[in-house]
Amino acid sequence: GAPLRLESSFVSLTETSEYTSTEEQERERLASHGEGLDEAAIEARLDAWRTRMAKYREDKLHPRLPLKKLICFYPMAKRRTGSVNWYQLPFEERRRLMGGHARVGMTYSGRVLQLITSAFAFDDWEWGVTLLADDPAALKEILYEMRFDEVSAVYSDFGPFVVGLLSEPAEALPRARLA
Repeated sequence: GAPLRLESSFVSLTETSEYTSTEEQERERLASHGEGLDEAAIEARLDAWRTRMAKYREDKLHPRLPLKKLICFYPMAKRRTGSVNWYQLPFEERRRLMGGHARVGMTYSGRVLQLITSAFAFDDWEWGVTLLADDPAALKEILYEMRFDEVSAVYSDFGPFVVGLLSEPAEALPRARLA
């Protein structure tokens, strides 16, 4: 066969979100919305929160991606033109909007694995979004629903979408006639 040739590239890093709650913010939330929780109950809930956050950080920084049948990748950036400039919004407003955006994504837990990576200073785009699923309908549904979320609909620009089938190298190479 013909030699392989690079068509495009994308460089990014895994990282945690700057919009994730701090322990101080979670303590404050529990104290103000905890329906009369005493200090011991708040501490117990904070312990559970710390455990969840440790898993979240580990999963974000060192993702273990299971083999799925399908992959979808697209680069994206936050809009900063005219009156629609993500970076001119106050941090707390951006944090609130991203919280709602994340809640939509979480409804697909178990059906779509989402990996968001940061490309700041490495690429023309700001983030890379990788979606993995076994069901093509799940990819279509999450992408369709997310386009109506304010973060996507108002503040995001998207690059080309690349969708493909995933398989083990021993199966993929002969299929692509490379082995």
